[in-house]
Amino acid sequence: MSTVPLGTIVVAIEDSAANLPAILAALRPGAHPDCEFLFFATEETVLLGLPANLSNLRGLRCASGARIPEMWRDGIVAARSEWVALLTAHVVPAPNWLPALLEAAPQGEVVGVGGYFSNDERATPLDWAIYLLRYAAFSRPGSREVTHIAADNAVYRRSEILACTDLLAHGFWEVEYHVRFLAKGLRLRLSAALQVIHVNRYTRAGFAAQRREHGFAFGRDRARRLGFAQLALHALAAPLVPAVLYAKVLTRVRRHGWLAATPIAAYAWLFYFVLHWAWGEARGVFHEFTRRITCQPWLQRR
Repeated sequence: MSTVPLGTIVVAIEDSAANLPAILAALRPGAHPDCEFLFFATEETVLLGLPANLSNLRGLRCASGARIPEMWRDGIVAARSEWVALLTAHVVPAPNWLPALLEAAPQGEVVGVGGYFSNDERATPLDWAIYLLRYAAFSRPGSREVTHIAADNAVYRRSEILACTDLLAHGFWEVEYHVRFLAKGLRLRLSAALQVIHVNRYTRAGFAAQRREHGFAFGRDRARRLGFAQLALHALAAPLVPAVLYAKVLTRVRRHGWLAATPIAAYAWLFYFVLHWAWGEARGVFHEFTRRITCQPWLQRR
């Protein structure tokens, strides 16, 4: 593409290559030459399944072991447009997703616009657990201002992300960026027009590993914002985290009307994944706690 694209769509592929045909059919990159499409994966064989005859579509390989936030970060840096939309290959956009995205692109003080997630009608209890854990808060469409959106179906003003140079080194972990945006007086919105379907491709072990790594990043980043006394309290409270998190998830599920629709077996999987997240979060908190302790002047003088 010789001109600046109207927008950039970044798709992170993690254990989800089976969804690529449906995603490509929904996005129809050949029908949108004014946009660029960047697909990221850690395996070259996955990228070989992408169309090779489109100048506005590229498949890019990430470092081995890269997670979705690192893929998004690489896509944001590589993008050439003013705004960048993020997806994972675990969701399939609705047919009107891209036109709706072009209408919803952030303007003025709005730095990011997120969308909504429905669940695959063929979902297993495992799939339901993953859906409710990640997307229950974004399952009942409505357009309003919020303090958090799910980056798996969202569009952001690229320049504001790139301005957070200290966060970019770790990837695009959206919670940290949202905190930074709101502190600057910027706003986040939800748009009912941005609809995707969650089609899970994670295995039990694969998603558990993802929860541990994401939990570690969350715990580490939150711990960095705490004073030393607060950090010590968080470290002491680590054994309580699984119960607290599970209660929060169940409250969210009930609030959004999913209790009756959820298979009973999904609740066991929910708790299983909450345990993995909590373990990762505790490691992140203790990582920062240990770093602070070893940096104390009184310890260094001994």
